[in-house]
Amino acid sequence: MGRISESLITPYHAFAIFAGSAFATALLWPESLPAAFVAVMRGPFLHHTVAFFLGFLGVQIGEAEYGYGTHPWLRRALRLVALVGLGVCLVMPFLLVHRVETGLPWPQFGALCGFFLLYGLFWALVGYGLAAAVHWDGLRFAVKYGCLFLVVFPPTLAGFPLSPFSTVDGLWAGAAVGWGGLTLYGALDFGALGAWRWASRRSSRG
Repeated sequence: MGRISESLITPYHAFAIFAGSAFATALLWPESLPAAFVAVMRGPFLHHTVAFFLGFLGVQIGEAEYGYGTHPWLRRALRLVALVGLGVCLVMPFLLVHRVETGLPWPQFGALCGFFLLYGLFWALVGYGLAAAVHWDGLRFAVKYGCLFLVVFPPTLAGFPLSPFSTVDGLWAGAAVGWGGLTLYGALDFGALGAWRWASRRSSRG
């Protein structure tokens, strides 16, 4: 993977800290509270938190990678995958211990980890694209976090798998909406990478 941009050190630290805080909260959440809250907090809450902040980390990865070194599109894409994977690996100890504590089946755990990688890569591609297309920092800030808000919250109310919360809940329960979200983000990543490859080849010919 090579060197990592120094501007990513703080985002990685923050991501790990937020995930660690959610992990501690999930383990220590008192069972004396209403059962519905206990089921969420002792269940998918940690994965909700990881997915939510992975969107922020992914955008920052994409922005930091834009213009960092000279790489052909394939190597740049692989770097984005590796950098997102590094973020997932940072919180993997929390996820593994949580799996043991909750008894989450391995297939569902693997699907959730796969979703984190696909979801983080999607936002890394968004961040990279915004850095290339929007050069005014203020506008780019508004667009990237506005997009995050629109993807995370409104689809949740409708239970649409575009929302990471809906997908996490579905994968946790083994429901169809979870697998739909996993497939959706895989298709979005594949489409974005294909468009990037096409644009790269076209610009090189020009």
